[in-house]
Amino acid sequence: MEELQTFLLQYGYGVVALGALVEGETILILTGILVHQGTFSFPLAMAVATVGAVAGDQGWFYLGRHFFQSIVKQFPRLYILIARVQPWVEHKADWIAAGSRFVYGTRIASPLLLGANGYSRGRFLVINILAGTTWVFLCVTGGYLLGATAQHFLGEMARLEWMIIIIIVGIFGWRAWRKS
Repeated sequence: MEELQTFLLQYGYGVVALGALVEGETILILTGILVHQGTFSFPLAMAVATVGAVAGDQGWFYLGRHFFQSIVKQFPRLYILIARVQPWVEHKADWIAAGSRFVYGTRIASPLLLGANGYSRGRFLVINILAGTTWVFLCVTGGYLLGATAQHFLGEMARLEWMIIIIIVGIFGWRAWRKS
């Protein structure tokens, strides 16, 4: 985790955008921690991460729209799986567009399928922007709160450290006095 944080510090907002582009909850949570520490700006981190998240899903959507059929032809088993979920995708397309980034393992597959099914480009863009902004906000804010909690907890530990040392020394001193 420390290596990732160092990498984030070294390459800054570019890593934030790239992390959000490719399913980067970990990057966004670390970004929130760095926002809490004052290293990153919250509004700028939100903007960069949202652009990355939306661009990533838009890319998968357009790949699905233009290349999905040629990909599926190469993998017959994939075609069988897609046929099984096809009715669900057609009836729940808006929910899939909005919720796919919140469900592990569906963030790439869902925009591909929606694009392949001819889902409205404009509708996908609007839903993608709203869902992407919400997802980024939750991840970065979660990281911020995690950083605040860790700082509070570690700050409390530093204050209790002397008391713990005094108690331990007292116990050893008492045991030594008792044996003598």
